Amino acid sequence: MGGGKSQKLKAPLRRRASAALFPILRDLGIQAALTHKPALALHLNVENESPGVKVVVKHDGEFTIEDLCTTIVSHAGDGYHFTRKQKHLEFISADPQTKRKTCRVTLIPSGGSFPTILEDFSEVVYISDTPVLPIHAILLEELVTRSRLRVGRPLAKGVAKFVDRCLRASDGVPLPQLSPLWQSPEILDQIAHHVQLLPDAKTLWIAHGIDASIFILPPLQQAPGEGANEADDDDDDDDDGRPNPSASERPPVAVQAPDVAIQGPDHVGHSAVTDVAARHVVSILEELGFECAVSGSAAYQLYSHGETRLPQQLDILVLPPASFSQDQAWLKQQIFQKYPNLFKRKLEKGTLSYMFPHDIVLPQPFQATRRCRVEFVFPRPLGLPHFSSSDIVWIDNLPVMPFLTSLRLKLEIWAGQPRPANTRDVKHLLSLVPNLPVSVFRPWRERNSMSDEFQAKSEVLVKRFCRSFQDSKPIWQMLGFEVEDVV
Repeated sequence: MGGGKSQKLKAPLRRRASAALFPILRDLGIQAALTHKPALALHLNVENESPGVKVVVKHDGEFTIEDLCTTIVSHAGDGYHFTRKQKHLEFISADPQTKRKTCRVTLIPSGGSFPTILEDFSEVVYISDTPVLPIHAILLEELVTRSRLRVGRPLAKGVAKFVDRCLRASDGVPLPQLSPLWQSPEILDQIAHHVQLLPDAKTLWIAHGIDASIFILPPLQQAPGEGANEADDDDDDDDDGRPNPSASERPPVAVQAPDVAIQGPDHVGHSAVTDVAARHVVSILEELGFECAVSGSAAYQLYSHGETRLPQQLDILVLPPASFSQDQAWLKQQIFQKYPNLFKRKLEKGTLSYMFPHDIVLPQPFQATRRCRVEFVFPRPLGLPHFSSSDIVWIDNLPVMPFLTSLRLKLEIWAGQPRPANTRDVKHLLSLVPNLPVSVFRPWRERNSMSDEFQAKSEVLVKRFCRSFQDSKPIWQMLGFEVEDVV
């Protein structure tokens, strides 16, 4: 009963919050318009139960959102009250009808150093005396917000359905003509995720001018916890532009070996290293409080869907907290002490090996010992001082080191040991580049995690490889390397 009353209060609260907010913004000379679900509901003339208000404000660089929130609080008139809560506002109306319930008001900057949601605010339409973004801008704002909150992670189903409603309600003007953001990798990434969840939307996106080539590969599996809840469509409560990870987004802890049969070294698919060992080790690290990503040869195999040579060991990139001062030897010891039945530890050699369960069939290299070596690496010694969890890619429910970073590290191995096997590995990874979906391949973003020295050395190594293998130059150019003059 109380829930129904609460729902009935949302609409008048939103209306009063808008009635109080937009005159203040107008007096301050700031162009603004309503967005998100309440805005789409006004366009479609339907009811909406979203509890909050989202407003896109034109940003010219002369103010911060925090400053604007403070100014709005001080300008509120009689009968209206705003309070500032970090990067958003809480609206409280004195009207008895709303019983002093609060309505969250989120301000989203457009332009300046922020993504430009709407270039020309003369496109804003007034519905019931409220300035409202055009539908194409509502759609773009949602995808921009999602790209900043969950980079490389699939959309929740509720969010995907809202995006779908916006897409179906928008007119037929090609979206890339309305904003260059529609051709940005981050937005194309979100569109690819959307089609993974709602395949029927593919034809709509193409009809709206989105390049069909971003849909060419089969969809990747979702990251754990994402999209599992139909109601997980944000509903405005936690979206202030900052990541908001929850336990449901992390892989579940596994202490029982998965029931997986690996049929031999020629079996096309993921090996025992990725199917069993990686899932166990990743789960254990998560349980210990460490974010991580599969790297090395196991990552190569995940990217190629089992077509590279069999990994001989498991390499894991571990993202330690800022206060962490230990090394991988300490981490190996912690894991061995916690799960001595799953691992073998040799202190004199400093090695840790994962022991495969006895009830699974293993490829030939693992049949004798039934174990694989596990090694941990940390971002900073690799030359990745800015690497964070937002850079991780998810494949088959496993966190994986980004593709360009994986390729670059393999290239360094080739430079030190230019054996035929390492050459084949580099060439095979390069062959994947033209068909990798933007949901797993973001070279423009990956460079942000690399040190200047790492990037400079990358240029040297790439040119060295091109001198030996001239036919690889077009792929390196696709990756942004200037190698056309290398002979």
